[in-house]
Amino acid sequence: MIKTRILFTLCGLLTCSFTYAQQTLSLQGVVSQAQQQSPSYYKARSSALNSLYAYRYYVAGRRPQLRLQASNNSSFLGNIESIRQPDGTYAFSRSSYSYTFTSLAADQIVPFTGGQLSVATNLQRNDVFDPFSSVGYLSTPFMINYSQPTMLYNPYRWDARIQPLLYEESKKEYIEALEQTGLQASGFFFNALMAQQQELILQQNVANTDTLYRISKGRFELGKIAENELLQIELNLLNARNNLEQAALNKEIAYRELTQFLTLPKGASIQVALPDTIPSLQIPLETAQREAQDNRQAVLSFRRQRLEAEQTVAEARGNNGYQLNLSANFGQARQGSSIKNAYGGGNLQQNQLLSVGVSIPIIDWGKARNRVRQAKANQELVEIDIQQQERNFEQEIYLQTQQFNIQRKLLESASKADTIAKQRYEITKQRYFIGKISITDLNLAQTEKDQANQNYINALRSFWTSYYTVRLLTLYDFEKSQKIRYEFTER
Repeated sequence: MIKTRILFTLCGLLTCSFTYAQQTLSLQGVVSQAQQQSPSYYKARSSALNSLYAYRYYVAGRRPQLRLQASNNSSFLGNIESIRQPDGTYAFSRSSYSYTFTSLAADQIVPFTGGQLSVATNLQRNDVFDPFSSVGYLSTPFMINYSQPTMLYNPYRWDARIQPLLYEESKKEYIEALEQTGLQASGFFFNALMAQQQELILQQNVANTDTLYRISKGRFELGKIAENELLQIELNLLNARNNLEQAALNKEIAYRELTQFLTLPKGASIQVALPDTIPSLQIPLETAQREAQDNRQAVLSFRRQRLEAEQTVAEARGNNGYQLNLSANFGQARQGSSIKNAYGGGNLQQNQLLSVGVSIPIIDWGKARNRVRQAKANQELVEIDIQQQERNFEQEIYLQTQQFNIQRKLLESASKADTIAKQRYEITKQRYFIGKISITDLNLAQTEKDQANQNYINALRSFWTSYYTVRLLTLYDFEKSQKIRYEFTER
């Protein structure tokens, strides 16, 4: 029985250890995981799907539309109507009837003209129940209709130029959103790394100061150091312990922010690892600018905004009060007392209709002219704004590329300074033990060691932030020499 309990206890401990096993997160792993399961990823994916469905809706709208229409107008219980008599008087008559209409039509937008072409077939049944009984059918086996609302402005032609650009923008925007997610993930990663390194440094400082305090107590008892120096070391130890507690809290906060961003389980135990490899590359400015022009969503956005401004001017000119509307209808109709007669017998009658409407403003007090002028003024404002955005676009790429190209040198200098500061501290500590220097010199060496390590982590962060920023601005992987692509599936 005891052995059984021990066995169950061991199994439980093992289960807990596996459930909360600590996992070490690398920078690349954090970025990749954020681009696959973070809230930012799902937001980017939803936005991309929204744009995809909007484009499909636009494409479907330009294809033939088949529709079935049916209606019924009935008065089975009877209806009293006023009917004019031959002598000019009116009499009230009770009638009971049913009119049923069914139509099958195919509509097609004509993008080149902006009109709509329709082909339809109709069938109508008329039933009279009172005051006499009769049944009649009217069929239109074939009817074609063309409607042209206006000849001066064609919205479909502009949609054909703008809608594909919007869709291409959405695809590039999806890639940019995931790269932005990677940049954001690197920020959470380095927040955790800096907090973790700070705790490690303070743990070492507490251990070193505690050892130093115990040794100094012995030296004080032997009369080799003054009491104020011992008190200074004791104060350093208290401060180091307090700072360590605060650093542990900061690390816990940074860990929680990282796990929350990655949607890891609440009980996940993590630690982060220093990036072990640094890309050895220089980014040519010409390559960065070329790839940014080819890949960025902003470039397409500039084109689209210019087209939309042109569209506004064209619409203002088209809706200037001069209207020419065209509607043409041609069809065949038969009537009979049965469906067979309505389609196969009876006299074939042609329905032809041509309608042309013209509207010419006589006096509008400059309304149309000023509307066009307003559209042109807005077009100029849009152009000025786009030109400013283009300059900012080029400037940002230039600055970030140059920044990245010097970050590796700064990182190498910071790494060397960190190594030197650690060596100097160890030497200073040993010299203090043999009484060659004062506690002030030792404190200074420790401060410089801690600062050098912090500067190294900051340089490491700046390098990778600059790296992911250049990727975001160009949508190009300079390590693999290929454009960045992300695909998603509809599920």
